[in-house]
Amino acid sequence: MKKFMIATGWVAAISLSAFGFSQFNASAGDDGQPKDGGEAPIVESTTEVEEATDESVTQVEEQTVQADENSESHWFESLPYKEFELEVEYGDDVDYEADYEYEGGDPEAEIEDERKDKEIEISGDKALNELSHILPNIDIDENTSKDEGINVALDAFNLDSNYKELEIEIEFLDGKEMEIEDE
Repeated sequence: MKKFMIATGWVAAISLSAFGFSQFNASAGDDGQPKDGGEAPIVESTTEVEEATDESVTQVEEQTVQADENSESHWFESLPYKEFELEVEYGDDVDYEADYEYEGGDPEAEIEDERKDKEIEISGDKALNELSHILPNIDIDENTSKDEGINVALDAFNLDSNYKELEIEIEFLDGKEMEIEDE
């Protein structure tokens, strides 16, 4: 709808300037009527108006697409860490693992979920998309306690607390590392 309104505005502005507001600028005769009979001049070609309008609409569409791509694709740049690994073992070969790494350039991610009697392995963009809804909600820093770190991770990943073993490894942007282990 926004693009339609912008395009309509451009068409109106360009059309009015192309016609030169002739009916408003025509000088009046002795009888108060415009000398040209109140008719707008005939424009033989509207190609320039159409080309300008099409070009303007295309530029607006391209800017909108670029803005959308930039806002969606850089969520990971606001994270306080460049590596995040979570491994949770529930026993009987039932595990959950999430790995994330970003050292500038392209981030990498992988998720393995063996819970609920099925094995799911995703990586690349699918894993990044999944983690884009989780990692920004994990508020862990160098001063986070072991229990708080465990609770934050379990809540963010929506994992059960009846695990047999849990391990979290984080490398922060400043190079400091944090490791939380619980059995």
